[in-house]
Amino acid sequence: MNDTIRLHWFWSTNPQKVRLALEELQLPYELNKIDLYKREHKTAEYLAIHPRGRVPALEIDGGVLWDSNAAIAHLAQREGRLWPPGGADRCRALSLLFLESSAFQDLAGVFYFNRVVMKQIGKEPDETRMSKAHAKLLPLFELLSQHIGDGDYLLDDFSLVDCAFAPWLPWLDLDEHPALTRWRDALRGRDSWSACRVLEPGMDPDA
Repeated sequence: MNDTIRLHWFWSTNPQKVRLALEELQLPYELNKIDLYKREHKTAEYLAIHPRGRVPALEIDGGVLWDSNAAIAHLAQREGRLWPPGGADRCRALSLLFLESSAFQDLAGVFYFNRVVMKQIGKEPDETRMSKAHAKLLPLFELLSQHIGDGDYLLDDFSLVDCAFAPWLPWLDLDEHPALTRWRDALRGRDSWSACRVLEPGMDPDA
């Protein structure tokens, strides 16, 4: 079995989740950039790795994980670190991980698309669409704030669940949600954030 861990990656949000998790676990890995603007995700070579032609794809343990949160869950099970060992805390972790993929991601993606992708292609953001998405995010913001409480992370300590939400946070309007801004700032201060150069407003992704 090939022991090399290889992340097929772009600077967009979902690949960044997995890269953050790898950095937090301090696992050695190879990084293969798949440039979406050059349609490298649609080449026959890449489609043989990810049949849907998306990023990320994580090659690990002789298999391939096509979904960012599936990759995070696999890493959590594989390493047994930065993840609750069981019981109610593990139930919380899994619920939050799937909340990100089932509800949070689509709404947060409206902001990322309008504030990042639209700028990259020379178009103006759709403020009306972002306003509607923000209104739908408010109940999720409240739920996440309740989980954070007076702490800095979703669970009592940092966990891989935080990686699933982290790359979205710089693009959302969080000023009215102090627990979420505290969470975002705590994540920004971690070594993994700097190592991955998580994309933020004002950054050139290709610099």
